[in-house]
Amino acid sequence: MYRQCIAMEDDDLYTAPCLLVPPNPSFQCSESKAPHYVLFTCNVPNSSSRLEFACRSPSCGALHENEPSVHDQRSEQDEDECHVDPNFFDAGYTMAGSTGFTIWTGTRLLIEALCWRQDCYCDRLITIQRRLVNARVLELGAGVGVVGAYIAASLGGTVLLTDLPTLVENAIEDNLARNETRHCQMDTHQVNQTKDSHFWLGTHPRRIGNGWASSTPLDWTRPIHEQLTPLQCQSIDFIVASDVVFLISMLQSLLNTVSALFASSSHNDPSFLLSFQRRDSKDGEESASFTTVNRVIREVKGRGWSCHCLAWRPVMVMKEGDNGEVAKVESQVFVFEIRP
Repeated sequence: MYRQCIAMEDDDLYTAPCLLVPPNPSFQCSESKAPHYVLFTCNVPNSSSRLEFACRSPSCGALHENEPSVHDQRSEQDEDECHVDPNFFDAGYTMAGSTGFTIWTGTRLLIEALCWRQDCYCDRLITIQRRLVNARVLELGAGVGVVGAYIAASLGGTVLLTDLPTLVENAIEDNLARNETRHCQMDTHQVNQTKDSHFWLGTHPRRIGNGWASSTPLDWTRPIHEQLTPLQCQSIDFIVASDVVFLISMLQSLLNTVSALFASSSHNDPSFLLSFQRRDSKDGEESASFTTVNRVIREVKGRGWSCHCLAWRPVMVMKEGDNGEVAKVESQVFVFEIRP
């Protein structure tokens, strides 16, 4: 039986037991070493196919303990290579942007929540899953492209993945090409849907499983109408983002961009689906740099938007303590629906 989701009026409610979602044993991920990169793979619902993503470094919190990881297989040469960022001097590139080359904890829960089914899911999440089928989705801060490509492949969506130019050119486009489905037969309805998808996505759309995807740069500090076509701005069904709000400066820019997208696609009544891991610093709410879960919710509600927690789960992550030693600690990862 499905359960009710909870609106965030009380900051403690986002860890309500009724919204706790255990890992889905059918969803399996792994990573392996390849020359000059790490290959992250995951299976797709109701399909024998797997999606593959090249990353610069091992994932962080996206794998379960029993899943193959490269963390224990790294050599000193691997460590040296990871400290050399070939895009460090790219225009508009930042250290925060460099985190996009890694797959983080929120990616896994967001994929599970949107693309897999469990009896414990709340009613609101089930409704969102149904609406996502064949929807037009814009992803913000797509990183290496896992979430957007997965939504296209499993739900038949038309997905526009966006990030900084460096990520688009050096990660997203390559990974979309890696997962492109070729030589697939289509009926008349699928042919018409393909034409619509191509028109909305613009240049270089790629067939990914049951859907279509493309990518384009999007800088959150610039107006969206300068970077997206009028059709892209005005016909969004869902906005999605994963692990993009750990810095306060990023949070404000993100919400400003979401606000502009809400306004431009208001007739579609879009939702913003956001996942992120709790990364509260030792300074807590007083931190001048890092966001907290409470701060994110407060900023959302301060704009007059609603915020519903759809799912959460505890995760084990590596964290540096006050003594400088790194150890595994328990944190939480969340999926929220935000609406104007």
